[in-house]
Amino acid sequence: MRQRAIGFRETIQGDPRFEIVESVSGDFLKSKGKECMTSILNARGHDIDVLYSHNDAMTLGAIEAIEAAGMTPGKDIVIITVDGEQGAIDLLKQGKINCVVECTPKIGDIIMSLSKKLAAGESIERYTYSKETVFSEFDADLQNIPERGY
Repeated sequence: MRQRAIGFRETIQGDPRFEIVESVSGDFLKSKGKECMTSILNARGHDIDVLYSHNDAMTLGAIEAIEAAGMTPGKDIVIITVDGEQGAIDLLKQGKINCVVECTPKIGDIIMSLSKKLAAGESIERYTYSKETVFSEFDADLQNIPERGY
């Protein structure tokens, strides 16, 4: 989460088009995401352009709050979420989320392979990267994103 926040802030830093007007912790929970978004909407009204969320569960809760406020997620507020869970992909396909940044949990096989090599006394590369991607409303093949399995 810290690296996600640092990377996000570093990327938009110095770009006059972007300003973080609120940053709250939703504790990676759907219920807390809804609670936080409700609070932000109550404080700021409809004057929010983009929601960037570190976690799909919080995003799903925030979407419930946005809809309860009479707004259209993905249209009235651009929504960017990180994880790539099936629920977020489904909402991307429906137009309620604009961008999903995958952070796959499917790395068990890689970890086990590396662990076995280490246990056998073999050396391994210092860094191993999982295969991840970004899905957005602009993807030509949006409706054919394969099931995520998580």
